[in-house]
Amino acid sequence: MSFGITIIDRYIIREVITTWLAVMFVLLIVVTSVEIVQFLKWFLQGELTTSTVLPLFINSQLKVLVLLIPVGLFLGVLLALSRLYMDSEMTAMMAGGIGPRQWFRSMLMVALPISLIVLVMMLFMRPWVALQRADINAQIRNVSIISTFAPGRFNRSPDGDAVIFMEEISKDGKTMSNIFQRFNKDGSTHIDLALDARNVTHENGLDYMMFENGSHYIGVPGESDYQIIDYAEYGVVVPAPKDKNYPLRVQALSTRALWNSDNPEHKAELDWRITLPVATLIIVMMALPLSQTTPRGGRYSKMALGILLYLVYSNLLGVGKAWISKGVVPFWVGTSWVHVLGLITLYALLRYSGLVMGRKRSADPDSEKTA
Repeated sequence: MSFGITIIDRYIIREVITTWLAVMFVLLIVVTSVEIVQFLKWFLQGELTTSTVLPLFINSQLKVLVLLIPVGLFLGVLLALSRLYMDSEMTAMMAGGIGPRQWFRSMLMVALPISLIVLVMMLFMRPWVALQRADINAQIRNVSIISTFAPGRFNRSPDGDAVIFMEEISKDGKTMSNIFQRFNKDGSTHIDLALDARNVTHENGLDYMMFENGSHYIGVPGESDYQIIDYAEYGVVVPAPKDKNYPLRVQALSTRALWNSDNPEHKAELDWRITLPVATLIIVMMALPLSQTTPRGGRYSKMALGILLYLVYSNLLGVGKAWISKGVVPFWVGTSWVHVLGLITLYALLRYSGLVMGRKRSADPDSEKTA
């Protein structure tokens, strides 16, 4: 058998990669749409600033990308090969002496490089992304409350006790104009109407919102005994962030640090970084027998079964990771038992589909009737 790339190899590889990229595009669109809605919600609630929205969004995309590659590749292979079966191209290849061995070789030419990419991303990009996310979260926690305010709308303080509206705000967030503020204190309602305001830091280190040329109203809603105080300047203390630090998660630890650690949780993370590329390779090989269909059966006849197998596989990997972190399973065993089950399932699918020696199945059941 020749080890060079044949015309059939190039054709199958092109079909698989094209379909995989299309599936990845759709999955990213779905995930991105959900995250944009969530980020807009956080931004409108004042939990994010304009300077942190884009970095956090990019970080989330990188985090989810490595998880979408295996499922995207599995669906891409399943759809691409199902189309070849539907159009009887697989039957034509078998008639020309090109069988499962050639198909598996073509699949490995796609799956091996992508699995290696996933391995590199898990070993190096995953901790870097987690570390960057920790820095962004720390920046969000340490940001001044005033910087989360947006002009032209009512902004609520994090504790929900105060509402503030400003018509305009400078780009640096230091000065504001036409301000309205309302908060409750000691059973009374306090309202401020000021022409201008500015954000200042006192020598004691506290941040103040200094209202200028305004009026302060104190009273109880529904009663007429309001106190009105006109002022040239009136300072309100801006609460400081409660938590200056953001704890690092185990995902942010380097692969070397995980390897040198004896912590079961660290070992579980290390196993996860290695096991996902292996699972990618096995699940892609499952797509070959699962894609076997007939024109009468339909292109998506085994799509539900494929998705079910993928969900079972991924959930078992999650269970295996949890068992390692709890010390139930030693690290040297890890999630290898899940891969063994995956290989057994792969062999059973290959036997059932007739792609390996054993039970043989005809590509078209109608051909058996006419034989």
